[in-house]
Amino acid sequence: MASGYPLTRQSITLGRHLNLKNRVYFAPMGIDLGREGCLTPQMLTFYKGIIDGGCAMVVLANSAVDASTRLHEGGLCLYEQRHVHHLAPLIDYGRENACPVVVQLQHYGSQGDLARSGGVLLAPSRAVGSRSRRGTRVMTHEDARSVCAQFAHAARLAQQAGARMVQLQASNGYLLSSFLSPYSNRRTDRYGGSPLRRARLLLEVMDAIVEATQGGIDISVRLGIDDCLGDKGQQPALLEQVVPALERAGVAALMCSAAIKETFHYMLRADPRVHAMLVHGVKHIRELTSLPVGFAGFTGSLAQAEALLELGVTDLVGMSRALFADNDLVNKSLQGKPGSVHACRFEGNCFRDKSNPQLDRVYCCVNDRYKRPASIRYD
Repeated sequence: MASGYPLTRQSITLGRHLNLKNRVYFAPMGIDLGREGCLTPQMLTFYKGIIDGGCAMVVLANSAVDASTRLHEGGLCLYEQRHVHHLAPLIDYGRENACPVVVQLQHYGSQGDLARSGGVLLAPSRAVGSRSRRGTRVMTHEDARSVCAQFAHAARLAQQAGARMVQLQASNGYLLSSFLSPYSNRRTDRYGGSPLRRARLLLEVMDAIVEATQGGIDISVRLGIDDCLGDKGQQPALLEQVVPALERAGVAALMCSAAIKETFHYMLRADPRVHAMLVHGVKHIRELTSLPVGFAGFTGSLAQAEALLELGVTDLVGMSRALFADNDLVNKSLQGKPGSVHACRFEGNCFRDKSNPQLDRVYCCVNDRYKRPASIRYD
């Protein structure tokens, strides 16, 4: 039915610059097709397929803000002019096709690759238990100023590439997220001790970006709302003062996420209990703010997206694996052909590909464009 999904079809404005044609966006998913930090022709082709498929916005994953913070060899970077040169054609294509491309800015912190990050990984506090890693150093105030400058420089380069919005990666245990969480941030100085003080680095990064870009680029935040660690970690209730502070600071939108490295196994396979936890948390965050709120997690169809919007859980529905499985999911569904969609199985194997030394990229279980080699099998 071409008339279906009335809420999903509604347009929405984010910040000052983005007018989205519907409520579905491609959520950040590292596909690791970059070369020397640059967007490659192969990567450009992939994202063009996503854009052509009908979603309203694409958020790129993990553009490292400095050479001192890297993870995967095929990940994107944004700290040199050559990165801008290769990124600009994708941003242009998105603008020309009514699907803006948002650049996610990333500092991996203690979850980075030690060798690729120059032998030093930054963290808010001394790691405990399984989080202890060789080469990790507790950040100083001077380090914090340097990190702010790195994010600001990257945002200015994103602006040069034509982006109208950047997203700060403040979830999943990476640097900004690790400062926000009581699990990883045990500091007692100005950057720790309370939820608002743990948010100080994120707010300072925002201020630095506004100054560097003269307010010419909007800022969204991918916000980690639950570490899946219970009382030990981040939870939605701990963000009740932080979310209004982000709104006052000028954030254009919040995109919620859950889990960190130690608990990411919860997000691999679709589990109704984990989905219910995430939905409950997102709805709580939405009640704290007038900002547009979105999230991605186990949503595999426009019917599910429509239900989330109807229940008032969220303003935007992110899909990564579902659009990876079928780039044309949105168009097929809006044209009344949802039965022709190649549905994601949510097996989590695409995430396992990232750490598989036999593979040079992320593959899919169902999409023939990038089908996983038959020789690669996961239990």
